[in-house]
Amino acid sequence: MHYRYVIVGGGLAAAAAIEGIRSQDADGSILLFSRENHLPYRRTPLTKEMWAGSMKLEDLAVHPEGFYESHKVDVRLRREIVEMDSEHKILWDDRGDSVGFDHALLVTGCRPRRLQAQGADSPSVRYFRALEDFLALEQSMDHIQHVTTVGGGFVAVELAATLRERGKEVTMIFPEEWPLHRILPRELGLALVDYLRSMEIETVSGETIVEVIEEGNGIVRGRTYGGNTLATQVILVDQGSEAQVDLAEAANLDTDDGIVVDEYGRCSRPGFWAAGDVAEFPYLALGQLERVEGAEHAEKHGFCVGANMAGAGTPYTHLPLKWFRVGEQQFEGVGELHARLDTEDGLGGRRPRGHRVLPARRRRARRAAVQRVRAARVGARADRGSAPDVARRTRGADHAG
Repeated sequence: MHYRYVIVGGGLAAAAAIEGIRSQDADGSILLFSRENHLPYRRTPLTKEMWAGSMKLEDLAVHPEGFYESHKVDVRLRREIVEMDSEHKILWDDRGDSVGFDHALLVTGCRPRRLQAQGADSPSVRYFRALEDFLALEQSMDHIQHVTTVGGGFVAVELAATLRERGKEVTMIFPEEWPLHRILPRELGLALVDYLRSMEIETVSGETIVEVIEEGNGIVRGRTYGGNTLATQVILVDQGSEAQVDLAEAANLDTDDGIVVDEYGRCSRPGFWAAGDVAEFPYLALGQLERVEGAEHAEKHGFCVGANMAGAGTPYTHLPLKWFRVGEQQFEGVGELHARLDTEDGLGGRRPRGHRVLPARRRRARRAAVQRVRAARVGARADRGSAPDVARRTRGADHAG
């Protein structure tokens, strides 16, 4: 079987890419592979609106079910792509089925970093990224009174506040002085800690869990690096995430912090594209390579790359908005976000109550950054010529939602 377009991944970027393709090509065959049990849905409400009851399960879908049939898209759920031949453009799924293609879009997203602790395989240790994670946690809430979050990421912060609003006792453990330490400067970070404490959330800084012990009767005990112990019922781990580049690496595509693409979303081999959280792209306004995690970027980038697969030839120039919300406080920013930078208040102080502007930097786009990215990688091979004037950001930075 052969398709003009194959999309590997079932998130927001995948759904947006279908729209992008159809904006240029009304009839080209499209096949979407997803490991999920559900059609593409929005993940952001899983830490906020779904708990508050302001959104229901049926509201999460990016498109109604009939969208895929009307747009001539074949969808294969609960399928994992396990092998890909980049030379002959063939891929195989976990059921042994093979598919040929003209263009393949990798929107494989990210996976959470695992807790490195003895006993971390305990069923009481959970990660929170997909709808199935929400459903499992939500269904157990009637039997849970105390939750511990480990790590200082966005999910940990948002879930801690959300679960506290649900009346649960919450302890937050994070390795630095404040959570989101790479994004928030000390002033904002400590203000966030104070706000969490005002919600009666217990915060423990400069610590992590090194051992997990199941004690039975729904109780689990955690031992920290500093030698302290705590009793809880669920340990939610949020130590950031990493791009899922395994398939790209197996296909000999260039990877670094993500799958390296140019400003059109093209990978280092013809016929391969990447978009959304997994893609490391040229952030033209900053003149550097960047990988951005977040719903707004996934949607915009997915549409742009999908359209380019079908011949649009449009560079991605969008400035992704990064934001998160804790209780009544909302933090947002655009550009390069890092705690070391000065805060640039683009609203001139005219912010709604509870809004905070993150430290950010914006620069005019430079024409040199528009060159093909695969020549811009650090240590690029000499046979690829000189690298364009694109700086590389510090790897491992936190990403906003």
